[in-house]
Amino acid sequence: MTADLETRMVTFVEAVMSAMGLSVTVKCTPIEDGTRITVDGDEGERLLRRKGAGLDALQHIVNAVFRSEHTKGHIAVDCLDYRKGKDNELRQMALLLAQRAATTGETLEIGPLNPYARRIVHLAVAEDPTVSSESIGDAFLKTVLPLGTVLVGAAWVLTTGRAGLGLLVPLATVLAIALAISKGVDIAVDVIRKKRLARIRMGVADLLELLVITSEAGLGPQPALHRMAGELEAAHPELAREVLQMVAEMRMTNDRRAAYQALAARVPLPEIGVFTQTLDQSDTYGTPFSRAMRTLMVELRSDRLLRVEEKAARLPVIMTVPLIFCIMPAVFIVLVGPAVLSILDNIIAGG
Repeated sequence: MTADLETRMVTFVEAVMSAMGLSVTVKCTPIEDGTRITVDGDEGERLLRRKGAGLDALQHIVNAVFRSEHTKGHIAVDCLDYRKGKDNELRQMALLLAQRAATTGETLEIGPLNPYARRIVHLAVAEDPTVSSESIGDAFLKTVLPLGTVLVGAAWVLTTGRAGLGLLVPLATVLAIALAISKGVDIAVDVIRKKRLARIRMGVADLLELLVITSEAGLGPQPALHRMAGELEAAHPELAREVLQMVAEMRMTNDRRAAYQALAARVPLPEIGVFTQTLDQSDTYGTPFSRAMRTLMVELRSDRLLRVEEKAARLPVIMTVPLIFCIMPAVFIVLVGPAVLSILDNIIAGG
């Protein structure tokens, strides 16, 4: 990296900080896999609010502006060593999961992560030759495949058809197929997501039951969660993996609230949201863990009973349509049919 590019990056970040009304100092240092821009100053703390969303946005802007000129690696923007600490936590978590994957032979997941975080995970996992990592997404199916369909279809239509209005229908068909492929990915992913959430929802009741048993047996919150996840893995493996990941985050980062929030974000279910809020309130206000879990279990039972009663109350309305279109015609034929046949016989005999 040239000194001129370094100076321009520092000047650009200083201008952005000045526009935000922040008085900070900015310096640029080369690192092994790119460049690190460090923002220092007490007012820089504003960038770290909301889990560092402002810092992530600043890093994205800097990379977008200087990507064409900065050809060596990635540009990382840090403030008050916030990103360095988060990077170390993510790296330790990746190493811990890699060690567990190598021991158990299971396939473990982390995510969703932005490209910068995925890069840290891949580099950390690469240190262990017995395991491997890969990023899973739908970018190929949603963008590359529909775009390829459009290009190939348009080329085929233009080379095989005659110019004129007759090309509109084949081109529209190609565009419709490409759009169907792109939307089909969303529909398929949504169906898979709903099925996964339904399977996890089925295991929440067992989760609370086991937590009540383990906590009343004398285990603390973290050991109880770990033991419960191990016992739950056979019946509800997806929920058990999510809880184990939360426990790993609690151990590595020592930030229970962030681990609870991450679980609630990965599993957007009302039951999981209430569960994580109960854990957070138990830590904050000192509520006995076993009592909090038992109370939550009773509330969950009541909610499940209400949902069953609600479904039962909807059955008469749901059965109205098949009753009208399937059962009533048959009843009408049985009741009215003989009279109609008798009338027809009398008409024929009289004629």
